[in-house]
Amino acid sequence: MEASLRKEILQYGRKIIERGLVADTGGNISVRLSADHLLITPSGMTYDRLTPDDLVVVALATGEVVQGERRPSIEVPMHRVIYQSRPDVMAIVHTHPKHATAVAATRRDLPPVIDNMVAYFGGWVRTAAYAMIGTIELGRNVVAALGDQPAALLANHGAVAVGETVEQAFRRSELLEECARIYLLSLLAGGPVILTDEEVATERAALIDRYGQVK
Repeated sequence: MEASLRKEILQYGRKIIERGLVADTGGNISVRLSADHLLITPSGMTYDRLTPDDLVVVALATGEVVQGERRPSIEVPMHRVIYQSRPDVMAIVHTHPKHATAVAATRRDLPPVIDNMVAYFGGWVRTAAYAMIGTIELGRNVVAALGDQPAALLANHGAVAVGETVEQAFRRSELLEECARIYLLSLLAGGPVILTDEEVATERAALIDRYGQVK
């Protein structure tokens, strides 16, 4: 099981580079291994050169390295806080996508300007209050912005998507970037008409009624 998770992290680590969601050694990916441990990408290494043994097992409670020779990602505190606060989350993908990060740089929330924002993110995507990278404070701010939703922006920093699998968190990262791109383009086209709270609630209810959940 752990071996397959290591391969999956490497697979999607390469994909976040290929899809332009990160540059160089930016971003990080983790999975919840158990109630006590998480598996995360190392710090300062490009994803196309990673091997399964480069990934690091970290204690969820303390952040201490349990297994691995590499230094874990600087964002271990953020991943730990998310897992501790969201028992439903089994994987986290943190990226620096261009359009989503541009919105995050404004420190404003990403509004629901297209239906996919409702279908995949439940409406608004909140921007976490600014905090220094690699801190517990950043993790707490991200948890507050996430609420029970699958994605959040990080002020002046990037984006986080969570899921039941790395694949799901990756897909949400891509979708978030696409929604941010459309939002920024709509500003150039004269400004978007943002879906109202009532429209969001109606669409969410319809999706739950038809499919049992928002995607």
